[in-house]
Amino acid sequence: MRLALLVSYDGTPYRGWTDLREVALRPALARVLGCSESDLQPGQQPSLPLLEAASRTDAGVHAAGQVCTLSLDDAVPPDRRSRLDTARLAYSLNALLPPEVCVRCAALVADGFDVRSNVGKQYTYRLSTASTRDPLRRLHEWHAPPRRGRPGWDAAAVASTAAAMLGTHSFAAFGNRPRGGERSVEVDPVCTLSELRLSQGGLSEASSAGRWAFTVRGDRFLYKMVRNLVGSLVKVGYGEMEGGELLEALADGRFRRGESVPITAPPHGLVLDSVEYAAGEDPFSSSSAGLN
Repeated sequence: MRLALLVSYDGTPYRGWTDLREVALRPALARVLGCSESDLQPGQQPSLPLLEAASRTDAGVHAAGQVCTLSLDDAVPPDRRSRLDTARLAYSLNALLPPEVCVRCAALVADGFDVRSNVGKQYTYRLSTASTRDPLRRLHEWHAPPRRGRPGWDAAAVASTAAAMLGTHSFAAFGNRPRGGERSVEVDPVCTLSELRLSQGGLSEASSAGRWAFTVRGDRFLYKMVRNLVGSLVKVGYGEMEGGELLEALADGRFRRGESVPITAPPHGLVLDSVEYAAGEDPFSSSSAGLN
């Protein structure tokens, strides 16, 4: 039996998902599941639960709907597994977690559930093109004001270019080489984008001025692909690149100006909204809650 967690977090203080997992989630889980050091014999090392995530977000990236799982076979005795109250477990975890991390929901899933076998993800990237920055939003949106003497923001050019990039393509030009031990792994660059949309919005009409959000949805994403897409589209919005250059790069697998993407949007504007699973496999949908 496995435990699935739906987690939200502000990624500002962490060096990515791995750091957040080790610093916040695993120690809290160890205490709640009874794996804390106080329960150990002298000299025995704690066995912290191993957590697998649907998306390993980068440093500074946030999440509203990260999904992660762990096996309960080693962490919880059999007699306790059958009596595990997932709502109480989530409550107990939140009492221990730092304020920038929250477990929104917990559910029991079958051993065969693979958190990385999702069929898609949705992201939001927040951007400000206002001439002055908002200090209250500095950790959650990219402030990219117009440059003096340069063309202003052209939302229509961004929207039309984004629409032309929808569908199934090789996004090799918009993916970075994987990090760490995965650098030598051959990655399939073909992805399907079902949504790449620019919208304007704020909490009120006054706060909407210069405030934008990219909604990005697809079946899979290359490393830093969302941030590379956003960064390139912002170049188009300010007239520093033509939309046709992005479409050529999409077709050719590289940019004419060089092999790397012109600009990668900074991480703090990005939020992982949700992880999507096939019908009947979402651990947090009512149709898949039979084990809960």
